[in-house]
Amino acid sequence: MTDVAGAVDVTIRSRRIWTPDGWRDGAVVVADGKIVSVCDPGDEPPAARRVDATDRVVIPGLIDTHVHLRDPGFTDKEDFTTGTRAAAAGGVTTVLDMPNVNPPTSDVGRLRAHLANAKAKSIVDFGHNAAATIPENIAALAEAGATAFKVFMMSDVGRDYPHMPGIAVDDHATLFRICEEVAKTGLPLFVHPWDQSLYQLFVERAWARWGRDFRSYARAGREGEGIVLDSGIQTMLLLQRETRVRLHILHVMTIGGIEMIRRAKAAGQAVTAEANPHSLFVANSWANIEKWGPMALGMWVPDDHAAALRRATEDGLIDVIATDHAPHTREEKEIGWRDMYAAPGGSPMIQHYLSLLLSEVNAGRLGLERVIELCTSNPAKLVNLYPRKGAIAPGSDADLVVVDLSREAVISAATSYHKCGWTNLEGRAVTGLPVMTILRGQVIAEDGVVHAPPGTGQPVSRISELS
Repeated sequence: MTDVAGAVDVTIRSRRIWTPDGWRDGAVVVADGKIVSVCDPGDEPPAARRVDATDRVVIPGLIDTHVHLRDPGFTDKEDFTTGTRAAAAGGVTTVLDMPNVNPPTSDVGRLRAHLANAKAKSIVDFGHNAAATIPENIAALAEAGATAFKVFMMSDVGRDYPHMPGIAVDDHATLFRICEEVAKTGLPLFVHPWDQSLYQLFVERAWARWGRDFRSYARAGREGEGIVLDSGIQTMLLLQRETRVRLHILHVMTIGGIEMIRRAKAAGQAVTAEANPHSLFVANSWANIEKWGPMALGMWVPDDHAAALRRATEDGLIDVIATDHAPHTREEKEIGWRDMYAAPGGSPMIQHYLSLLLSEVNAGRLGLERVIELCTSNPAKLVNLYPRKGAIAPGSDADLVVVDLSREAVISAATSYHKCGWTNLEGRAVTGLPVMTILRGQVIAEDGVVHAPPGTGQPVSRISELS
């Protein structure tokens, strides 16, 4: 609090504040890191700092449930500070990172060490999706503070990262046991769906047919209208039906997968779905694959599948947009022009995805309320953080983003905080920018400049060992 008698810490005045009850004209009142109220215009109490956003939009801080911060083990690519600094600049106030680090977070000791490392470095609040590869460890990992669990149904062919040995599970019996154990915790199970044996077959055929460059790699993953992904989705939907685990399907990007998830939801299954900005804005055209080559891969999303994903994002089938922020060094990626099977997949995204989505809002292709739902309230509900996170309501954490819907910019690596020094969004014009990011009542970024030091972020789960 402040030493000004009767004052609160911060008020944020705007004619457009998004609350669980819809848009409000008023002011968000903040004290001790929490939202005290959303008051009517003119009713704000005295405050140590008053932010006048006027006609700019105030929304909850974004929650990115799928990031790869490469820390520990691969910090030449990214680390917790650089990645979360990019998050803060992009309006993201909470991140959940993934377990393909070294060592993978498959036991309690590793999880605690991982979270302690994050606590020392993070700019924004954080959780961790622990590796669910060992069923016997799942209960203890949940008790130790895992936010969710992650399973990769794939391992790499021709390389050993990012889907390295020790984190992949493709045996159905083990997957069934994992589902049973995660179901007991009440936490969601995040799954990268895949059929490893089919992919191995398609890779061998691609090598014989097209060689090993980025075009061959892009086509190999999409053989049979995306059957590699669809087979994995079907398997996990069947396992979910039997075990009742809260299943969260990552990387949705196929017509068949969308249809299967839609049927499962209609049948009452506890299933949610994620779309990635990479699939919506980068890999959704062959022209981008040709232009950016290995920098655009990931996976190619052919035109008809891209259109289906766009419709699913608009109509509510997709529950969450998460970045799959996945940096690698330029040198690692450049190998992919001649041998993409030896180059890692993935690209940086976290700083710019809100602006990409706001550009869609300005173009009339996506509703602003839908963007807010996909990026704030739905992710918070997915990982049991709502309404502490993802809402502008009394008692919620004061995690806020002030958005200027009319501000224009051109994305470049030179103005991005992620460590790897390149972006496949280079030169893309966007309209709509986060101009202020507030974490638990503290302004951590303003006009693209991040002010908060490492260690500002706090864990979102109970972790007594770190306090």
